[in-house]
Amino acid sequence: MQKTNWHTMDVDECLEQLNTSPSGLTEEDVSSRQSTDGKNELLVAEHVSWLTLFLNQFKDFMVLVLLAATLISGLLGEYTDAITIIAIIFVNGVLGFLQEVRAERSLASLKQLTAPMAAVLRDGQQVSIKASELVPGDIVFLEAGDRVPADMRLVQVSGLEVEESSLTGESLPVSKHAGKLDEAEVSLGDRRNLAYMGTMVTRGKAVALVVETGMQTEMGLIADLIASSEDTETPLQRRLDQLGKLLVYISLGITVVVVVTGYLHGHELGEMFLAGVSLAVAAIPEGLPAIVTIALALGVQRMIRRKAIVRKLPSVETLGCATVICSDKTGTLTQNRMTVQRIYQAGRFYGVTGTGYQPHGEIVQSDTESPIQVRALPDLARLLEIAVLCNNSVLQETQAAGAGSIWSALGDPTEAALHVLARKANLDAAKLASLEIRLDEIPFDSERKMMSVVTRKKTGEIQLLTKGAPDVVLDRCTHILVDQKQIVLSAVMRRMILRAIEEMGAEALRNLAFAYKSISNLNISAQSDPENGLVFVGVVGMIDPPRAEVFEAVQICKHAGIRTVMITGDHQVTALAIARQLGILPNQGLLLTGAEISSMSQDDLIKRVDNTYVFARVSPENKLQIVKALQARGHVVAMTGDGVNDAPAIKASDIGIAMGLGGTDVAKDASALILSDDNFATIVAAIEEGRAIYDNIRKFV
Repeated sequence: MQKTNWHTMDVDECLEQLNTSPSGLTEEDVSSRQSTDGKNELLVAEHVSWLTLFLNQFKDFMVLVLLAATLISGLLGEYTDAITIIAIIFVNGVLGFLQEVRAERSLASLKQLTAPMAAVLRDGQQVSIKASELVPGDIVFLEAGDRVPADMRLVQVSGLEVEESSLTGESLPVSKHAGKLDEAEVSLGDRRNLAYMGTMVTRGKAVALVVETGMQTEMGLIADLIASSEDTETPLQRRLDQLGKLLVYISLGITVVVVVTGYLHGHELGEMFLAGVSLAVAAIPEGLPAIVTIALALGVQRMIRRKAIVRKLPSVETLGCATVICSDKTGTLTQNRMTVQRIYQAGRFYGVTGTGYQPHGEIVQSDTESPIQVRALPDLARLLEIAVLCNNSVLQETQAAGAGSIWSALGDPTEAALHVLARKANLDAAKLASLEIRLDEIPFDSERKMMSVVTRKKTGEIQLLTKGAPDVVLDRCTHILVDQKQIVLSAVMRRMILRAIEEMGAEALRNLAFAYKSISNLNISAQSDPENGLVFVGVVGMIDPPRAEVFEAVQICKHAGIRTVMITGDHQVTALAIARQLGILPNQGLLLTGAEISSMSQDDLIKRVDNTYVFARVSPENKLQIVKALQARGHVVAMTGDGVNDAPAIKASDIGIAMGLGGTDVAKDASALILSDDNFATIVAAIEEGRAIYDNIRKFV
């Protein structure tokens, strides 16, 4: 499907291309476009009746032979054998039927991600309509909390951030703008002037132009990939099918030899035919399916105890044959919770211990790792105070039975990480807010790359507190806070701060700078540029850290002859940093980006895939290409993921693995195995069970 590069056009070009105006479409326009473009819905494949699904379970060669053996046994009066074989066939048929009913839910789950309603401009009036009624050319209004109802080109933006992790794998909400992009070949996550169906607006508001609807959207492309991905036979199914055919052919061959030999020795043909048929029925291994089913069912129970839930019975053994595990980064290899790890303030670095939203940890000296008392360092304390006050997130503590306190965040994950940092320094956010009351706010804007608030202290002093991109904030600073004094920010100091920012950036940390200034005029909206003449305080660096247990799990996989490959929609620098920390990327290992994959042929990808350990900034289609390339190299591929973007590759892999806690229903329904703890280490435990099951089946055979 040839897609229009809406991101390379300016707004006027998009309006002209779609033959619409800023006042919206007329009802006549809408009716005409719906007749040609259809409804804004994801199409689900025709429903296959349950009876058809059940009957399809009896098409297998081995099953057909057993059915023939049952018929012959009945005709010969061997009713016990006939009933036994029928029972075995029926049980296996029911198990297969239940698995297929579950497996075909993925498109239905995908459809649930579409927005129910949309605020749209029709005939110059803002109205609320069903999202399914949208057509290309509609003008739609978006605000925080909305699910994006179609693929859209942004027209006007005010501090808009969109959470796209389920579609692109981006671990943080993405800041959006309305300007056009120069490059045509950029990944979905880098198309900052577009919003996609099924993603969620987390901050700000926007006016947007609908450019694609229904199956033409990026979500529609994923639905098409899921529908067209064929379920692969597991290695066990292929081997048992070969074994079954071999045994049947040998049995029938011996039977023919016995019948012919007996007839040639003078026995009656009818008598020998009945003897041959009895021999064939006795020789056909009708117990084989039952033995396999029992071995797999026992293995399923053991896997559940190790937090791996099996959805498709034959896939239990497939894990034991896996040679490559393709793992998503965010939420599987990492915690999917931003954590501050380093602080730079007045020429000194500090480390931060602890991970996730649990406020357990300390701020330590970078060189000695000895804990420090923040209250004894007023400049550092001021940095943390700004981080808490210039912040719109909320950190929540809930009590879970038997699990102690569980911490979660409402709002932006980056801002939540700042609250956790303050708690580690024993700063009380509520107390700070009562001592320094917020009066006004300049919201974050993707063009300014900053957010500011105006506060009044108990002393009456009014200050502007700012946080934002380090280079932007630094450019607006004229002074720096050192030993509680505001001194002029010299060129030497600027270079020193920039070197510190570069050092933290090289570690794949997402950096935020903090600054402030005293003001006298409360009416900041009347000022042309209030965020100037600031006092620089410091920088914090944060990252979504790796899970502690994953490093050992990756090493176990290496020793077991299984290669771990990271496939992520996140940025190249971040992916490389996490891969190196976890030991995934060897010295000779390569990295490929989604843009590079899209520009090469599938044959070229097949040649390079064996030496590539990290795939960054990839699209759902790229993930599917990677899985197929690995399979073409003879690998048995396990694919893990949690988002909508992972579902096509999960379904096409030899064994698809979804996350039970953070995974979408789409990913779960496309999978064969669900991890109830979202932990990569659980995959290793499941592989151990899979190998044991394979050995047991081989012994039975």
